[in-house]
Amino acid sequence: MGKFLHKWALIRMCVGIFIVLDGYPLGFFFKETVGIPLDSAVFTAGFMILGMLLMTPTTAFRTLYAPNAPVFNALIAFVLMCVLYSFMFNSVALGDRNRDLVYYLFVIFFLLLLVNVPNEITTQIVVVGVVFTLVSNLALVYALMTDPDWTLGQRAAIQFGPPGEKLGNPHVFARNAQIGLLCCLMWGSRPNQSFLLRFIAISLVIFNIVIMMLTFSKSAILSTAVAAFVYAFANFRHTSPQKIFKTLTSPLSLIVVSMPFLGFIGLVIARPEIWDIITLYGDMIFGRFSENILALLGAENEKGNLAELDGSSVNRAMSWTYVTYAVIGDPLGLLMGYGYKFFFMDIPLLETLINQGLFGFLLYSFVFYRLGKEAFLITYEGNKTDIEVLCAYLFYLFLVSYFTSGRPYEMATLHPLCLFVRFLGIYYAPQLVRGYVDTPLPVDQELPPNLQPA
Repeated sequence: MGKFLHKWALIRMCVGIFIVLDGYPLGFFFKETVGIPLDSAVFTAGFMILGMLLMTPTTAFRTLYAPNAPVFNALIAFVLMCVLYSFMFNSVALGDRNRDLVYYLFVIFFLLLLVNVPNEITTQIVVVGVVFTLVSNLALVYALMTDPDWTLGQRAAIQFGPPGEKLGNPHVFARNAQIGLLCCLMWGSRPNQSFLLRFIAISLVIFNIVIMMLTFSKSAILSTAVAAFVYAFANFRHTSPQKIFKTLTSPLSLIVVSMPFLGFIGLVIARPEIWDIITLYGDMIFGRFSENILALLGAENEKGNLAELDGSSVNRAMSWTYVTYAVIGDPLGLLMGYGYKFFFMDIPLLETLINQGLFGFLLYSFVFYRLGKEAFLITYEGNKTDIEVLCAYLFYLFLVSYFTSGRPYEMATLHPLCLFVRFLGIYYAPQLVRGYVDTPLPVDQELPPNLQPA
């Protein structure tokens, strides 16, 4: 009975972590689709508090677990610096200060709670991630099917606002699909996993990819390609092409992989309009990527006109230009920065340089440098715990968005960093590694010199 309760306590903590990290899709669903009559800010705060309550262990503030200390200190210093700048160097965002202080309180409290969460959640985190992201994806599909204002060709998101002026945030749903994609791949690739569970995992992988395509998020698609390249480099560098081919063409692999695709083909035959939807979104995504590439090269598009960057790319190009002028024209001004939220750049790393100055930029860059180093070592070395692998690949999946969208002050940016700080680059007991087998030394074998008693 004690083991059963302990397992459910770990599952509860994992659910709480996912609510804080990836609860925005479900939050939008309950607030907008279900129609819970609460103010958006109040509901978001309440949902976040629910997640933090769920992730609080019974040993809270009595048993603490070591995070990655250098990165932990740097992240705390950056958040405190943001708080300081909001009071002392704030000329354009005075109205945002009180709200942002609540955000920073959530971030610091989340980080402190993570220090109380045991490393044992690694045994449940992947399965909980599979179920949590599936529920969020199904909520999105239901919301789109029941929303009369949503039509094919629009980006998939739960919309809010008055009729005719509805808006949505597809990026949170793209991020949810990325997390679901990773968790399903990890779940399905476990050793000795049953045929049925592998089949379900691959089906959910396809489902998550479809959701990600519907969100039409360029950064999500690009970062997923980056993560796939990292995985291929880390896992296939010492594997011969013959062995890879033999593994992929084995009867079990062919059956497991082909059945979801056969089911998809059957669905397309039964409902041909599904294929039209897929080609529509595929052409839109390819067209946007190719138009931006041609614009960067100064070339013409298929219509013979000079290719142009889309709106978001234009904003980032202007941000780079602004930074160039600031570095050349006013380098001393960058020592302290121009002030809290002085300039919105849509490139978080550069925004820290402009607004928080050189010291803030170095703190933020150090966090990413150390986390990137730890993530690379985990993917390169292998034989790690599930939570390490999950955090390492989530770092790559979110990497593009960290450099191409959002602001460095947002909870959607800082909460994942808190998770990485807690679980990347720390010591784990060997038995937490999946597939670990305890092999004691034979009785007659002498201990190594460093283990012999004094």
